[in-house]
Amino acid sequence: MKTLIAAAAIALAAAGTAAAADAKGNYAVIGLGANTCADYTSAPKEVASIVGVWVQGYMTALNQALPEITDVSGGRNDSQIGDGLYAVCAGKPQMLLADASRELALKLVGGQAPKKAKKAEAPAEAAPALRR
Repeated sequence: MKTLIAAAAIALAAAGTAAAADAKGNYAVIGLGANTCADYTSAPKEVASIVGVWVQGYMTALNQALPEITDVSGGRNDSQIGDGLYAVCAGKPQMLLADASRELALKLVGGQAPKKAKKAEAPAEAAPALRR
């Protein structure tokens, strides 16, 4: 878990360069972040709250890992964060939720995603299902 937090911190802190967790810029995606934006935007509304919990955990990890940031969400509520994630995902159906969450966090803190950032890689096994 500390490795994942460190990778997230590096990814945000290096906003002007390619985000990297290893020498090749790859990192593991754990949990719901391995689903695509298309999975998220096409899922039933009640799924948004489940994904929201994952995004809150992601942002909490960034808050803890980045010493210069107390609240990456800027005090936004659950609904505003959900709307922001949906907006990021709307035009990028193949983007992983992990990457969309990172892009959202960068927007919320006033940064911009690096143009040459590597995409996260989904685990070899299937991502957890968003629907039952």
